[in-house]
Amino acid sequence: MKFDETRETYGKIATLYYMGELSQDEIAKIFNISRFKVSRVLKRCKELNIIEFRVNNKPHYYKSMETQIIKGLDIKKCIIVNPGTTALESKTNVGKAGAKYLADRLKDGMLVGLDWGTTLQTMVREFSPDQQYHDSLFVQISGSTASQSVADNWYMDGHDIVKSLAAKAGAQWSLFPVPYIVKDKVLRDMLLEEKTIKNHIDYFKKLDIAFFGISSFQPEVYVPFYKNYLSTKECNALRKVERFGELVSCPLDEQGNMVDSILKDRVMTIDPALLKVIPETVVLAAGKDKVNSLVAAARGGYFKTMVTTEVVALSILELLEREQER
Repeated sequence: MKFDETRETYGKIATLYYMGELSQDEIAKIFNISRFKVSRVLKRCKELNIIEFRVNNKPHYYKSMETQIIKGLDIKKCIIVNPGTTALESKTNVGKAGAKYLADRLKDGMLVGLDWGTTLQTMVREFSPDQQYHDSLFVQISGSTASQSVADNWYMDGHDIVKSLAAKAGAQWSLFPVPYIVKDKVLRDMLLEEKTIKNHIDYFKKLDIAFFGISSFQPEVYVPFYKNYLSTKECNALRKVERFGELVSCPLDEQGNMVDSILKDRVMTIDPALLKVIPETVVLAAGKDKVNSLVAAARGGYFKTMVTTEVVALSILELLEREQER
């Protein structure tokens, strides 16, 4: 009999597993499907919000973990949020905390640097300042990744994020009118000589605070993204670059030192060295694939504040513990 792929059937399987405490093998026999199919259905139940989990950790539990992260990574502040039941919910929770952090620290006359990424995108919806900051300036610190706009599938590129957050704050904005990756160093150097672009880049040295995401160190995550810009040969060469983590498309070793790659002179973004001197740098991260990059970036001194989920924080502490046991 064909398996009935409906929400009702998914709900029955979830009930049997979580409420009835049946094993996946037992459920597989009932529905005449494989145990792997049961596992996939249970995962799909989370994505469809058929099941929801709530871990009632007390506030002091997160505070204790934040203290351990601050000490272990030698950063100034760590904010840990609930991981949620889906990747989107995790990003939303991180974005909400990031939005609150920005609203709490924003002052009139500040220059705010903003990167792009799906986690930063969630900041836009959650950002709700209690006043207007007409003399503040929101600055795009990385080139654009696509031509889509906020109206297209809810995708928000860097310029959309900057303009939307600035509009909510009643502030001004400055956009970085270049692609994120260009074809070669010659074109990059030519663009950097354009007056409007040079004027925009001058703001990078004056930023009071910057918010940015973190790259994954896993090839299966970053290679598909780079395929939009690089040839197959270039992607293969990039895959071979030894790295522990990655920040604004710059590979990092275990201690946070920059590693040369074919992207070194092709990425249009803030100079990572400037992140070390900006008074406050805030990194937002929601996925476990960012753990190595977070550790490397912290050791390199590229951020001072981290906003992340409990799952990522636990993974960082586990990594640090394994290193100590070597």
